[in-house]
Parts: sequence; C-alpha cells; structure tokens
Amino acid sequence: MNRFDRIRRELAAATRLAAPVALVQLGLMSMGVVDTMMLGHLSAEALAAGALGHIATIGLLILGAGILTALDPLVAQAYGAGDREVVGAHLQRGIVLALALVIPTALLLWDVRPALRAFGQPAAVVDEAGAFAHAIIWGLPGFFLFITFRQTLQAMSVVRPTAVAIVLGNLANVLGNWIFIFGHLGMPALGVRGSAYSTSVSRTAMFLWLLVASRKVLTPY
Repeated sequence: MNRFDRIRRELAAATRLAAPVALVQLGLMSMGVVDTMMLGHLSAEALAAGALGHIATIGLLILGAGILTALDPLVAQAYGAGDREVVGAHLQRGIVLALALVIPTALLLWDVRPALRAFGQPAAVVDEAGAFAHAIIWGLPGFFLFITFRQTLQAMSVVRPTAVAIVLGNLANVLGNWIFIFGHLGMPALGVRGSAYSTSVSRTAMFLWLLVASRKVLTPY
C-alpha cells in the first residue's frame, strides 16, 4: 500500500467516526433551537423568556459536560490497552460523577430569578425564565448520564447508538413541545415551562435509549 492509499484510508476512517460525533453535537444544539422556534409561535414574551432561560441553564450544562469529557482519553487509553477492568472502572466513576454533578447544578438552577434581576433583565420575562430553568432540573440526571455513556462509547469508536439517540431525542422534543407548550392531547398548556419539561423528558429518553442500545457493547466491562 502506497502513502496516498494509506492517507486516504485513514481519512475515511476518521470521517466515519467524526461525522456521527458532529451530528450529535449539532443535535444537542438543535434542541434549544427547536424550543425557541416553537415558543416564538406562542408570543414574543414567551420567546424572550425561553431564550433567557436557555442562556441561564446552558452554561452550567456545558460545564458539567466538559468535566465528563475527561472520560474520553481515560477510556480510550484503557480500551486500546485491552484492559476491560479499567474501562469498567472509568465508566462506573463516570456514572457516579454524573449523578454528583446533578446536585450543585440543580441547586444553582432552583431559582435563577434573583440573578436575572441583578443583571437587569425585564421583569415581564424573569418569572417565566426562572420557571424554565427550574423545569430543566428534571432532565439533569438523564443529560449527564447521556454524556457519560456517549463519551465512553465514543472512546471505543462506537458512535452509531449515540447518533440514533440524538435523532430520536430531537423528534421527541418536537412532539413534547407541541404537547406541553400548546396543551394538546389533553395536557394543559404550560407555555415556556412546558418547553423545558419537553427538553427534560427528551434528554431522559436519549439516555434510556443509549443505555439499552449499548448494553451488548458495555456488558463485558
């Protein structure tokens, strides 16, 4: 095999791994975009409150997810060395860390209204933005556990289950927004708060799907 063929094969392998990873990142971002679009059909105040609530929560979620990405090199090194016991230990510690991160994040999101007022945000949207942030708390365990399993599988070059999970999660979020924001299928119209509940349910569903879809891969560890 010449040098050109070797480079082409390596690029093809990297693309097969990177494309689903990029899809997952875009999918996580698109959930907030969908929330914003659908709240825009409710009212201008709902759109503003949802956007403000999203800003108030996303920084903390990214911080927690960033901490959990430490699993990537640790699991990759152990997996490359063929050390199943260490891979399992890293996954177990990641699960404990994910659940531990829920506590401080939930406390910070419990009532963000004083912080929003301190930053001079309009009183008309502060209460709804606070309700949005509070409702996001219910999806924190699912979100952080999803990141834990995603990073573990990604380090093992297993990306398909995560890509499927993010597609299903976004579809569930669209349906959930339709139900909870506007009050369809017998549900009360919850407005901005309903959008956050939909996101929380979708994140939990993504984790549960990933848990089931990856069981054969992770059982040996």
